[in-house]
Amino acid sequence: MGLSMVLLYLTILTVVAAFNFMLHYHANPKQNGPYPLLFFFSFIACLGHLLLALSTNVDQAILSNKVIYVGSIFLPIITFNACLSICKINFPAWSHDFLMLIVLIVFGMSLTVGFNGFYYKSVKFIQTCGVGNFVADYGIGHDIFNFMMVGFVIINVSLIIYAFIKKKNVSFKSLVALSSIEAVSILSFFISRVVESDTLVMPGVYVFDQFALMYICYRVKRYDVEQILSQVLETQNADSYVLIDSDNSFLGSNAVGYETFPNLKNCRIDHTTPDNHELNHLLLTWIKEESSGKVTAEKKFEQDGKYYKIKLRQLSLSGSEKINMFKIEDETSIHNYINMLGTNNVRLELMLKENDSQIRSIQEQMVVGMAHMVENRDSNIGSHIKRTRRVVQILVDYLRKDHTLGQSEFFYDCLVSAAPMHDIGKIAIDDRILRKPGRFTPQEYEEMKEHPEKGAMIVENLLTAVESPEFVKIAKNVARYHHERFDGFGYPKKLKGNDIPFEARVMAIADVYDALVSKRCYKAEMSFEEAYNIIIEGMGTQFDPSLKDCFTACRYKLEEYYSSLKEDEA
Repeated sequence: MGLSMVLLYLTILTVVAAFNFMLHYHANPKQNGPYPLLFFFSFIACLGHLLLALSTNVDQAILSNKVIYVGSIFLPIITFNACLSICKINFPAWSHDFLMLIVLIVFGMSLTVGFNGFYYKSVKFIQTCGVGNFVADYGIGHDIFNFMMVGFVIINVSLIIYAFIKKKNVSFKSLVALSSIEAVSILSFFISRVVESDTLVMPGVYVFDQFALMYICYRVKRYDVEQILSQVLETQNADSYVLIDSDNSFLGSNAVGYETFPNLKNCRIDHTTPDNHELNHLLLTWIKEESSGKVTAEKKFEQDGKYYKIKLRQLSLSGSEKINMFKIEDETSIHNYINMLGTNNVRLELMLKENDSQIRSIQEQMVVGMAHMVENRDSNIGSHIKRTRRVVQILVDYLRKDHTLGQSEFFYDCLVSAAPMHDIGKIAIDDRILRKPGRFTPQEYEEMKEHPEKGAMIVENLLTAVESPEFVKIAKNVARYHHERFDGFGYPKKLKGNDIPFEARVMAIADVYDALVSKRCYKAEMSFEEAYNIIIEGMGTQFDPSLKDCFTACRYKLEEYYSSLKEDEA
């Protein structure tokens, strides 16, 4: 291979790596995790190999080699993080920090090349296929590097094998793509030893890894949608949900579904749903009917003496691809009750389903359950959701008596019910921030400040179809604007005064008061007197001054409530 061909080959690979990095960024601008870093460092490694080929002396070759190390030495631990994410395996934080420390130490060793013989005892500039290269007499530092690389390969392969055997809820296709990355990495090691030139082999490996990662990222993005759906549906704790795509591939079920219909546990994700059970047959037949244009609102199903109603909702992904989401409701109690009465079945069923108090109870359980998903992830807030809901309820009990505010009883009911959702946007915040046991850095704080907008979007997407428009509006305002300040210095919109929705102004007082009198991992709890003074001093700046009388009147009820909590803890 001539000089011009080698340089053209390396230039093309570097350009492709850069293009893949930019393409991934534009296709997945909000994707967190290891994937953007894998694309970036792969590009840096390719660039280093190109610079090495262009080098003309040993100093340039050493510098180019250090650029290669900047790109390549961090890839193993980033790939390890990707394996953990895809395989859905938890790994202790201290172990991860230990592995990162090893990588940083080895990286520091690689930077000593040219200054001492710890990593390379000697370096000699040569030309391979007409382009710059070098040969080195390796020192103990490079032996440590080889040991580290082999260790990461063993760990990653072990994780993939474990997921293949034990994790049926992991995308099978993603595992195959991840396996190809590891297989090519191992194969490239032996090929580079045969041709005695990493420069001709490794850039191709990095680009291949990028294409495999693109496929994995597509799968991750796809299953993020399904994961959000399953998390939301799990909070209802009553109905089963089954997801099957347009190709009849099984995509998963919620915990209630797996428990109610054990045969679903034998269905492997990304594999064709087996037609070996009455329920599976019904669902597959329904999908076939829908594709032929026959639309059915709902179907009935009986199993083991229980009666179920099934509804189908089709969710569009991209192009003609759809996800079929089956909602399976247990109607055994209603069915038995109607049969027991034996008269006017249709009318009675309608009365039961339209009973407003029953529907409100179910909806409220859903809202509180969703909010508790956030609470379970956030190590800093404890029972914040339960407490703030009670604080809002105490404030609202006083506000109901003030008819000059012009708010209806329904408005106040909605405000109390929506209060648990004020921090629902934190479900979209990365765990590294949400679970941080201490104060945030400025950058982390900016990311945390995104949760109100994200919360409003989640509320709108999830509640529009099941709640009244007024309730959705109130819940969105509570989620989006509870961090606004009356003086206009809050976030996310910097609204001022009465431009802030009334429900958000009430929620702001409840949110801050609970934060003041509650213990957090980064601060001790304040006395009631201190918290009261801070809220009062904030009237007109942080809080709506028209709510001062309300807060003052509720002071002792609030203190009584929090005192009772302390007594229960004792």
